[in-house]
Amino acid sequence: MRQMKISMMMILLSILSLRGMAQENQVAISLDQAIDSAMLHNESLRQSRLDARIAKEQSLGADAVFMPQVGLSYTAYFTNNPLNVFGFKLQEQTVTSGDFDPIKLNNPGFNKDFSAQLEVTQPIFNLDAIYQRNSARAYHRMQEWSSERKKEYLLFQVKKAYLEVKLAYQNKDVIAKALQTADAFLKRAEDMYEQGLIQKADLLDARVFQSRMKTNFQTAMSNITNASDQLGFLMGKQPGTVYLVDTERFTMQSVRALNLNSRADILAYEAGLAAAKNKLKADKMSLIPRINAFGNYQYNDAKLFRFNADSYFAGIRLSWKIFSGTQDWHKIKASRLERDKMVSRLNETKSKAEVEYQKTMRQLTDLNYEMKQAESMVQQADEALNIQTDRYTQGLSSTTDLLRTQTQLAQTRLMREMVYFKKDLTISYLVFITSSNE
Repeated sequence: MRQMKISMMMILLSILSLRGMAQENQVAISLDQAIDSAMLHNESLRQSRLDARIAKEQSLGADAVFMPQVGLSYTAYFTNNPLNVFGFKLQEQTVTSGDFDPIKLNNPGFNKDFSAQLEVTQPIFNLDAIYQRNSARAYHRMQEWSSERKKEYLLFQVKKAYLEVKLAYQNKDVIAKALQTADAFLKRAEDMYEQGLIQKADLLDARVFQSRMKTNFQTAMSNITNASDQLGFLMGKQPGTVYLVDTERFTMQSVRALNLNSRADILAYEAGLAAAKNKLKADKMSLIPRINAFGNYQYNDAKLFRFNADSYFAGIRLSWKIFSGTQDWHKIKASRLERDKMVSRLNETKSKAEVEYQKTMRQLTDLNYEMKQAESMVQQADEALNIQTDRYTQGLSSTTDLLRTQTQLAQTRLMREMVYFKKDLTISYLVFITSSNE
């Protein structure tokens, strides 16, 4: 008996030590605080926002279809090629009658030319580039709506993680109450064993039951830490902090009617479809002629960094790509298939959303019924334990029956907490699937 008391004291001290360690890193946090932290520090959401910013820059870059392109260069030429040497002298405006000497023309020797050149190209008529710009803008809108949907999904994930922390605490409380009952029952069993009212096997059953409750309690404590780490991860925090959460329940007041026309993921797919359609048009328009203006202004001199002779030329170019194998036609077909794929994904997402909404509403109805049943089962299990305890005290019931009744009460309480968790989670999911951007 003395050894058993010493062992129990050691276990109790260990549990109290673990509780003390956990309390050192405990932080109370509300759901709104958790959501705000996730919106500011979650890395997945940050990446999504960066994708939207990248798409925006690409969209702005597509505006270059209307802007002139200007280039500046300075080139040094060295040659003894007769044609090039005579051309350099013409550009340098240094040709003399002596340069027409046949011997000099055929053997000009080493010559050099330094040319500074300013080149300008101005797009005038490029229909494919215009549709490419429209496609880039639609793609930017798609990324923005995708980022908004990821934000809504992160909100749901934070609520889910928050509920899991709350469930872990509630399970711990249920098991702590069962452990308290197991301690009291073991003490009673020890007294009855000393009085010769029960067998040693009954006493051992009581000890095994208490040990199992202690193990379950330790597992429940670990589950709180695990759930807190997951919540911290979503908030962009380092693991190791145990969060204390609120116990309020969710209500249906925040749930809207399903409106697919204003849901972010649907809007993202519609923008993606617009981008695919414009890309297809751009590929088709690449087959028609283009008109672009160009100009060139340059200085030529035989000496470095001297600018004596200037010249210019300008013009308008009409170009038409008549044939490039079958590359363009296959590109158009691929773009058409991409458009059809986007249409299919949009229709699939809408149909899936309708199914998910109806399914979740039915689940909520079932959970409301389960809640009533769970409350009734807990009351009945609690009453059954009281009756069984009285019968055991009077010697009318076995230890096995009493332990089974205690286990049943703990299980029904855990089941009740799970039902409440499922209902809160279902309401959160309904908020997610009915979210609107009107």
